[in-house]
This record gives sequence, structure tokens and C-alpha cells, in this order.
Amino acid sequence: MKLLLIHNKYQSSNIGGEDIVFENEVNLLQKKLGIDKLFIYEVSNDDIKKFKLIFEIWFSFKHYRTIKKIVKSNKIDIVHIHNFFPLLTPSVFKAAKDGGAKVIHTLHNYRLWCISGILYRDGYGICEQCVNQKFSLAGIKHQCYRKSLLQSLVAQASFWFYRITKIFDTIDYFFVLTRFQKEKVKSLGLRESKIILKPNSLTLNSPFSSSKDGYIFVGRLEESKGIIELLKVWKQLDARYKLTIIGSGELLESLKKQYSQENIMFSGKCSRAETLHNIASAKYLIQPSLWYETFGLTIIEAFSCATPVVGLNIGTRKDFIEHGVNGFICNLNELKVTIEQSLSYEAYELLCKNAFLKAKEFDNDAVITKQIEIYKSILEK
Repeated sequence: MKLLLIHNKYQSSNIGGEDIVFENEVNLLQKKLGIDKLFIYEVSNDDIKKFKLIFEIWFSFKHYRTIKKIVKSNKIDIVHIHNFFPLLTPSVFKAAKDGGAKVIHTLHNYRLWCISGILYRDGYGICEQCVNQKFSLAGIKHQCYRKSLLQSLVAQASFWFYRITKIFDTIDYFFVLTRFQKEKVKSLGLRESKIILKPNSLTLNSPFSSSKDGYIFVGRLEESKGIIELLKVWKQLDARYKLTIIGSGELLESLKKQYSQENIMFSGKCSRAETLHNIASAKYLIQPSLWYETFGLTIIEAFSCATPVVGLNIGTRKDFIEHGVNGFICNLNELKVTIEQSLSYEAYELLCKNAFLKAKEFDNDAVITKQIEIYKSILEK
């Protein structure tokens, strides 16, 4: 069995969870299958030339020809695509199919239905205005792609073109990351027979044994991540509740000025190693994201450090957090009370133990073994 993994990376200054997942998957598959059985094709948004992209975003003949050649000349059995937008375009799906391979696409976001990819709009909340309309103008009107009217127009038009040409029909199977996401994409029109549940995985950390203290938020500082709502709540808490915020973004400077109290610390962007160390040192990770996260990698990273999680009951969080078992899950209007209850929770050590046990379900070896079995079953069909 030969595999080709394809990914359109984000900018190096804004590495996303998808990039981390892809790199991890490549390393694991190379170890399991051998380097000679695994082929990699990557591009990076660092190389975007905006004027040129306007003409190439519809269909990349360059990538189509290259990938089709790779598939045919190396007799690739399965092509597994992660992110394809904007540089690769759906041409990669057609190239893989025309080359004779089975085609899999991991749905790291909801971009097939929403140009922002997150079914969320700033100042509005969860938004599904475009999902049931073939030619919705809402994404352009609200500048949902990178908050730019021109870029939203081009992005929306390109997805209209993709749907008209039915290029997504060349995808044989879609990997989804949680049970919630599976039900969500079914409701958006994806056939259940084409959906396969396959979560992300990670390396388990040794549980942090020293005393834990404080709360931590990790993520981009933008409205959809819930940082604004979280800080509104934190302003009502006394000095015993210490919050460390790791991440950067357009709101960083304004939030630092607005929330300058001593129990709120802005650490900015940190390395992955520093971030994991800080998560392991915290008493709780806070996950207040307001959109339907497709997975929630930071939750599993926290669990792997035996750090329980306080999360909002939105989207995938119930797939991971069990209230009073490995953390706490609540609605936004209950967040303050939940945090207050968590500080001196009597069974805290049991929360930590259960958090680590939950993380074991996403251990690299177990998940990648299952993934290879899925590949084999697809070829057998």
C-alpha cells in the first residue's frame, strides 16, 4: 500500500492545529509504513501572490499535473488530502482520482459550506446562513473571508465554481474528527456512507506531578475563540483566580490595555514546548471557544498533562469533557459559577487522573494503527 499525503500549510507566522496534526501524521505513518511507502506534497501560504492567486484559485493546472504524475508513476493507492485551500485548490482531488487512486479528505474545518470555515461570524455568533443556499451572498456581504470584501468575493465565487463543477464528488471518503462533527456534516448534506470517524492523535506527556496553580487559555486572540467573553467573566473574579493567556492576534494589544489587573497575565505567543509546560503547570485549561471546533487539540494536550478542562458546552466539547469527571462543561451564563466551583473542588486529584485516562484514547500509536486499518479496508472495498 502506497500513500500520498497532501497539505496546504498556513503561513509560518500563524501555524494552525492542522499543520501540527499533518506533521505528526506524516512522522507516524513513515515509522509504521516506511519512507518508501509514503509520499508527501506540501505548499505554504507563505508563497501566496495575491494577484496571481485570483486567476489560479479556480483550478490549479500546475498542481493537477504534478499530483497526477506522482500518483501514476509511483502507483499510489490512496491520496489523503488535508487542507487544499487556497493554493492547491480542489484540482488535487481530481488529479488523485484521474491518477487512479482512492481519495480521502480530512475535514479540519467547515469550508465546504462556509468560506470562513468555522460557521461563525463576529458580532453575530454561530452562523449557518450560507449552508443551505447554492449561491448565498451572505459571506461576501459580511466579509467572512479574512474580513476583506474583495477576498470574500473571490473565495465565495470560487466555491460556487467548485460546487457547479461537482469537483468534490471525486472525494471517496471524508475523515471527521469527532462524533459531533459527524452528525453536523450529515446535517449539512454529506452522505453518511462517505463519512469515517478518525480523531487526531498526539504524544502523551508524563503527568505533571508538582502542585498545579491557576488557569490557562491557549489560542488565537479573536472573538470566535471566546477570549472576550472569558475576560469579561474574569474581571468579576477576585485575585485568587489567576489567568495566563498564551496566544497572539489582532486583539492582543487592546485586551492588554483593557484588562490590566494583576491576576490576568498575557504571555503572547510561546513555543510549543513552553505552551505544554505552562498547560502542565496550570490547575485548569479554559476552553471558551464559541464556534464548533472540529476537534479541540488543546483539550487533549491538557488531558495528556493531567490538567482538567473547563469548557463551554458548544460543539465537540462533550466528546471530550465529562462534567465532574475530567473537568467541567457549562453554558456561557454559567461560566463564572463553574470557575468558582472548580477552584477548591474536593475531588480534584480524581479529575486529573481521569483527564490522563481520557488522553490515552488519542495516543499516537493507537490512532495511527486504526488509520492504517481504515486505509486497508478502503482498498479492500
